[in-house]
Amino acid sequence: MSSFAQKIENVRYWRVGSRLETSLILYELTRDSYPDSYLRRLHLRLPWFIGLTETRGFARLSVANRLSRSNVRYGPFRTRDAALLYQEHLQGLHQIRRCVETLAVSPEHPGCIYGEMNQCLRPCQCAVSPEEYASEAGRVAEFLSTGGKSALVPLAATRERAAAELDFEQAALAHKRIEKVQAAMAARDSVIGAVERFHGVAVTRASEADWVNLWPMVAGYWQKPVQLHLPANQEAGARSLDSLVRERLQGAVEAADGEGNRVEHLAIFSRWYYSSWRDGHWFPFESVQQVNYRRLVKAISEMAKGEK
Repeated sequence: MSSFAQKIENVRYWRVGSRLETSLILYELTRDSYPDSYLRRLHLRLPWFIGLTETRGFARLSVANRLSRSNVRYGPFRTRDAALLYQEHLQGLHQIRRCVETLAVSPEHPGCIYGEMNQCLRPCQCAVSPEEYASEAGRVAEFLSTGGKSALVPLAATRERAAAELDFEQAALAHKRIEKVQAAMAARDSVIGAVERFHGVAVTRASEADWVNLWPMVAGYWQKPVQLHLPANQEAGARSLDSLVRERLQGAVEAADGEGNRVEHLAIFSRWYYSSWRDGHWFPFESVQQVNYRRLVKAISEMAKGEK
């Protein structure tokens, strides 16, 4: 018998029903056993986020794979390049600064090429007041918050009004602007949202037949799974699946906690959601009352029957 085998005292195992469950269990076990190297051992890449970074009243867009308590971040993006592409689209739509240094505001400031190209309001050169610059930064924040709808709706109204008034030049300008906004919207995956409001539930198979797991995520934190038993031969008069799912999911969300590392929880989500091997369904929601329970119950029923 080898010396390695002689050191084995016991073997423990966990039955799992999905790769998401495997990832979450491995994460917890590896973090507890190797607190200094678990990310490397798991090959867990932290996701990327975009948001406004405030420096002395002159906000700028920034991309990072960490979160700040003082700034709202949006993500998780599939890759850093995807986040940078979205940032580039936003900067092309707004006259917000692109420089990263702390501004030394002065009329004698040399400025930069973006100011010369009228792609920046040039706060460094006192070309605008702090209030005017803050208004532009506010439009960027609103664009991030609404996914671009805040810019698209008024532009569409402007185009329609100009066309009705036979002002085709103004209509063409509005249409060109709409195309830029739509390109920015297309560069952002539909799952991306504000991290503090990143809520949803994953539906996967369980390790036992006729069982399904619901994995709630609240504010970017995974919660304990909700286990549902859906026997093939349901007894007459049994409680409806819709009411059961509503009660169990709402209870789980109301009892949610913010324990753990949010970035790492979102890293596990990104690995599962963006993968080619995703073995479940994801249902995002703004509040648990607004969940599309009809679609959710249908997905649960199909999962229980062994369908995708």
